[in-house]
Amino acid sequence: MENTIAKRWLFTLLSVVLLLPFLQQCLHFVESGPLLGAFTRSPDVAFSYKGWLAGSYQKQKTLFLNDGVGFRPDLVRVNDQINCSVFRKLAGGDAQLGVDNYLFSMAYIDEYEGRMYCLSERQARDEIRKLKQIQDTLDRMGKTFVFTYAPSKPYIFPEKIPRILRSRGVQKPNSYGAFKRLSDSFGVRQLDFNALFMAMKDTAPDIFTKQGCHWSLRGSLLAADTLIKFIERERKIEMPEIVITKMAYSDVPRSPDNDLLNSINLIWPVAKERFCYPEYHYSPGDKKTKPKTVFIGDSFVWQWIDQGVMENATSDWEFWYYFGQVNDQKTRGGAAATALDNYDWPKVMLDADCVVVVFTPMNFFRFADSTMFIEKMYDYFYPAQK
Repeated sequence: MENTIAKRWLFTLLSVVLLLPFLQQCLHFVESGPLLGAFTRSPDVAFSYKGWLAGSYQKQKTLFLNDGVGFRPDLVRVNDQINCSVFRKLAGGDAQLGVDNYLFSMAYIDEYEGRMYCLSERQARDEIRKLKQIQDTLDRMGKTFVFTYAPSKPYIFPEKIPRILRSRGVQKPNSYGAFKRLSDSFGVRQLDFNALFMAMKDTAPDIFTKQGCHWSLRGSLLAADTLIKFIERERKIEMPEIVITKMAYSDVPRSPDNDLLNSINLIWPVAKERFCYPEYHYSPGDKKTKPKTVFIGDSFVWQWIDQGVMENATSDWEFWYYFGQVNDQKTRGGAAATALDNYDWPKVMLDADCVVVVFTPMNFFRFADSTMFIEKMYDYFYPAQK
């Protein structure tokens, strides 16, 4: 009798478990958190005899129903957490789990290892030759051009790269090595945060976080302070500088110090770490000079905007994101960005005091593209040599 009752209870429990996803799908009695990363739910499809006979209706309907199964986000997180904790594998996305639970972007590792995202020697030389001519032209016009290397995490912590992804034997040439060597040879004015951060990693390891892809908020502040001093020396001016009043620490990350973690679906973080968030202000003064500055770069620049570097240390600043989108003080306030194709960028460039280029080595392969800043500026200054 007792066995019969136990079997009934077990059958009832299993039935409820199996019905729960269906009930959740129909009634939505629990609000599940959304999946992170590049996830797009498959759309529904209307029935048609043509689609039925071709098989496309069944295929699309299956995808739609699978994506809408009750508790799917929670089940995905449980599955991904098991894969991470037990097998040290991350499901989907670009993130890779390295030594001591350091997260890396696969694209950055590929550039570091010379496997992808690299220009050929001939292409790199051609782009740097043009870059030098652009710099010389701007110099003659009294402007300061700075080619800045944003840091790449695999260069800073190569020993933390997943062992299976490291080169065996001699490492192949990569974009950073080629650009650094050739830019030194041609005399391009450079500010190399990649090399600076490599030299500082032992004394200031929190310039990158374990769970982030970009420089940490402290690292970006250090880089901004270095850039300000660099421009001061080049232009022989005194700019508002960053004054740090306190080094504050927290166990709770602020964006983007955990941006790689936020691209994957786990129940808890891959690592516990302390995050450094300095308290700071900008030095005032009537004799300070705020140069008009155009920034051209990738996502590493956003932190400088959020930290107030542009509005406090420069004037009439603009950020040309990947040389395709114009951002300024208005867009910071919520206005829509302007496409650079519909913008008189040469006029703004010629009105500026400084042009600061900020790209991480993973993006150097883009420079040979005809829509990027080197080709566009070179064509503008030297149309006869196009």
